[in-house]
Amino acid sequence: MSKGKTPTIGEEQAALLQGAIQQFNHAPLDGMRDLPVLTGLHTPPKPIFTEPPENVLLKAIGFLKASGKIYSYGDDVVYESETENGEKKSLRHLRIGVGVEAKANCRLANLFTCQDGPIQFPPPSWFVQVLLLSDLLNGRLLRLRTYANRPLFNDDFALCSPGWNPESGVLIHGPDIEPGVPDPADPTLPALERLPLHLRTLLGDFCFRAAADLVNTLAMFLTGLLVNLFISTPKGLFLMDGNQPGLGKSLLVRCLGMILDGADPRFVTFLDDDTELEKRICALLRGRLQSLVFVDNAKVVSGTVISSQVIEANSVAPEISLRILGTSTNYTRPNDLLWVITMNDTRVSPDLSSRGVPIRLAYEGRPEDRTFSGPAPLEYATKHRLEILGELAGMVILWNQAGRPQGEQSHRSHEWAGIIGGILAVAGFPEFLANANEAAAAFNSQLDELAALAEAVVTNNNNGPFVEIPTPEESS
Repeated sequence: MSKGKTPTIGEEQAALLQGAIQQFNHAPLDGMRDLPVLTGLHTPPKPIFTEPPENVLLKAIGFLKASGKIYSYGDDVVYESETENGEKKSLRHLRIGVGVEAKANCRLANLFTCQDGPIQFPPPSWFVQVLLLSDLLNGRLLRLRTYANRPLFNDDFALCSPGWNPESGVLIHGPDIEPGVPDPADPTLPALERLPLHLRTLLGDFCFRAAADLVNTLAMFLTGLLVNLFISTPKGLFLMDGNQPGLGKSLLVRCLGMILDGADPRFVTFLDDDTELEKRICALLRGRLQSLVFVDNAKVVSGTVISSQVIEANSVAPEISLRILGTSTNYTRPNDLLWVITMNDTRVSPDLSSRGVPIRLAYEGRPEDRTFSGPAPLEYATKHRLEILGELAGMVILWNQAGRPQGEQSHRSHEWAGIIGGILAVAGFPEFLANANEAAAAFNSQLDELAALAEAVVTNNNNGPFVEIPTPEESS
């Protein structure tokens, strides 16, 4: 239509039709989300800010915080996603350390959209890089202290609710459970018979060497429900030893992972090259989030011992710090994890031994000749996960009702041992850590060296230098 010319009736109708089509194309379809709109960005081919950059970044950060789905977790930024039917949630990394994940912009497109004039577009990659690496994020996102797929207890030993618990910084992607508060068990009964039904069935076919080994296993499971209380203060490192291969050590740890996370845990194989072991543990933790650092099948050349400065330092530190492969930066996160090492008749360094909680399996004869009377443990753990979590939670509640008496067991992680030992004692399991001295003598390589030195002195130099002290029987 020429300028100044009066439109014909046909032209007016055509204009009305075009406007109606445009409105129809922009009308919200069923299920369309009402996402907030970020302005101040220009579309390609000139990706620039059209408003003060920090204003745009602060608006975007406001959208992230208001979504309730973005958290800072250690040095990382994580995103809460859910399955197609919305029944299960999980965390996905947007940034690990200073590395922004490749699909971070696609995930943020679920939280806000961008607009430049009439044009709308998803957050561009260049902007997401700037946003997630901006110092303006510091202190402005929800700060996640502990993430779990199971119930946890807060500082007052009350169960945290599923979802975000701001007062304790705990995020739980797990179901509600019904704690089964037990009557205190009769400590004169065999340890297995004292367990609640589902824990007794789960653990019934494992060949624990002594009652203390079964009770220490129970301590390991309980620690999983209280791990958020043992971040600034250390917890025990679980050393699972067998007198031969094939006794089910790895299976027991897999059952632990299934109970805590509802998934079969990933593991790393022990290496005596500490640098390579550090890389493997770092890769494990940067993958799917899980509750365990599971170091399987620790073995070394005959005559040497299991020793790892990486495990010794990080297992008791409040914050895990591991070098990222191919970079000069570290992966850092809160130490809200259980550390478990499996091995067979193996000596460990004095530091690992002093931090350790021994769980020993033993069987005389061929492992393949053993007979099992109960169900397959991993299948049982999967099927009865909620009931087992309820039995464990019930023990914590029983102890809380009893006034939280502290256990008297001695351990390098004394605060952890006091709480876990107290829970077990109230529930009727006083054998916690009763095997510690015996296991330390078997595990500790330093004691072997001292014994060998003493034997050499006596054998090769009957005249000293040593003092032979007679036993009381010899003196009488």
